[in-house]
Amino acid sequence: MYGSRLCDGVDFRAINETKFKTACLSVHLMVPMTRENVTVNAILSGVLRRTCARYPASTQMQRRLAMLYGADVSASFGGLGNCQMLTLEVSMLDTRFVPDGEDVAGECADLLCEMLFRPAREEDGSLFREEDVSHVLRMAKERILCRINDKEDYALHRCLDEMCPDEPLGLEPGGYLEDLPHITRVSLAEAWQELLRRASVNIIMVGAGDHGSVEQRFREEFSRIERDPIDLPVPEIKKQAEREREIIERMDVKQCKLMMGFRLPFAEPFDDTAPVRLMSQLLGSGTHSLLFRHVREERSLCYYCSSSFARKHGVLLVSCGLDEAHYADVREAIGEQIALIAENAFSDEDFEATRRAALSDLEECKDSLFSIERWYAMQYRDGCVRTPEQTAERLLAVTRQEVAACAAAMTLDTVYLLAPHSQSSEGGACQ
Repeated sequence: MYGSRLCDGVDFRAINETKFKTACLSVHLMVPMTRENVTVNAILSGVLRRTCARYPASTQMQRRLAMLYGADVSASFGGLGNCQMLTLEVSMLDTRFVPDGEDVAGECADLLCEMLFRPAREEDGSLFREEDVSHVLRMAKERILCRINDKEDYALHRCLDEMCPDEPLGLEPGGYLEDLPHITRVSLAEAWQELLRRASVNIIMVGAGDHGSVEQRFREEFSRIERDPIDLPVPEIKKQAEREREIIERMDVKQCKLMMGFRLPFAEPFDDTAPVRLMSQLLGSGTHSLLFRHVREERSLCYYCSSSFARKHGVLLVSCGLDEAHYADVREAIGEQIALIAENAFSDEDFEATRRAALSDLEECKDSLFSIERWYAMQYRDGCVRTPEQTAERLLAVTRQEVAACAAAMTLDTVYLLAPHSQSSEGGACQ
């Protein structure tokens, strides 16, 4: 890996990877996640992706990408710890396979710079075009409205809303429906200027080509900006639940969605989270997990049951689909499996199967160019970078006692149940 500081708050990294015929280049801009700015920033990423001053028409943009041997540009947003991360990314043919030594990577860097630093303007010269803003706002409205149709995702976000009302984890990185009518070209221009001036920026290139021209192009562009990068907030972790809450929301659904949110006193970058990751995987990740085998398969109490760990927040979530008649039994069964792990009463076979699954996930991370890029992008925020191989070594060293201690430290914070308007009295087995 190669790294350099381009200017205050802007870092460039190149990761040499030779097993793919393509390469990718991404620009990650990170700002504190706040309720006031989360929606306008999400809309801004979509507007920047559409066009730029040099290629204002979508046909011009597509023609340019075709000339770059079928390069593809994308934009995304997401949460990373206490930050909202906006990303512009281009995938391209790796320089090794480009005829006549053409510097495709440098030209793709030029394109990203055009999109980021010189967005399309109206005929009067004002920033951003009404047609681009209207299109992105319309798409955002459809995307936000679609959330409620995915009941599992809706339940997840509602649980986090209730569990973390004053924490970034409780915010939706894609924004809120009620904010959309207030977003204008003026507010987007202000957000764009603030982003370029104050965001913490990570530029990452993954591939086997020369990165010198890419690094130089971004260095020149950022040198023209008066930078005043904001100090990204240090996550404040609630190490245990203050109280246990139950929220039942009724809606026109046939199947209940249960979310259980737990607090743990372990979170990155302060703590070693490898034991928690194995504990979560043992509890509810995959067909070998205790929740799948004992709650779903043996007792037929639910349609699915799984767990996930938000390792930068110290929050573990258990997600379950069930009939409301089984609600109490499911909660009890989930608690029994957590207690079994906390008491170190799980089998060696289950523990080793969990470790093998975790190591297999790490291997899969190396099978995709973009998963490699995401792996490092998630870590650069904290300044502590481990390769997948280093992480695998730590997982191999985790003991049963460490896993049990993690489960014993869990405290239940919030139980959220999305249920039908009227409770079913059938209560049959879930298959």
